Amino acid sequence: MVKTQIQLDSINLIAINFTNLNQNDILRILDMRNDTRVSKYMFLDRKITKKEHFEFIKNLDYAVDRIYFAIKNKKNEILGTISLTNIDMENLSAYIGIYTNPNLNTSNGSLLMQIIKYIGFEKMGLKKLFAQCLKNNHKALRFYTKEGFYEIKTLKNYIKKNDNFIDVVELVLIKE
Repeated sequence: MVKTQIQLDSINLIAINFTNLNQNDILRILDMRNDTRVSKYMFLDRKITKKEHFEFIKNLDYAVDRIYFAIKNKKNEILGTISLTNIDMENLSAYIGIYTNPNLNTSNGSLLMQIIKYIGFEKMGLKKLFAQCLKNNHKALRFYTKEGFYEIKTLKNYIKKNDNFIDVVELVLIKE
């Protein structure tokens, strides 16, 4: 697994493992994650505390089934984050996570997806990437479909948000 960083020279970006981020970048990611423009689509229905965030990153040092990256450009801006979780090297699959920096004036979703595909398929040799999103997140569903994912199931009443249970859609992208 990729433990430090990946230099993406062809697109002038760098993918830095969360465990190798400095404190300032860790706090920038926490701010992005807790921004309501991002958090309203997350499964967890509350803000993450600094303590929880730092503990989460510390525990990633020991994780063998998940990896998180901050994607930065040459200006040191964090364009967003990507993750591969529930990594299953026997079945060559993982679940992806992605969110863009809500404070940038441009959407970098397709660029982040290109990096997830590169790391998952090319660097790690995976054959299947799964995604899950809230059924009412129509923008994400269109995005995943545009990126080649297709819906495989709906998990009924899967997540509790704002005291209501809502459905989650699971999608898959298979490397041919």
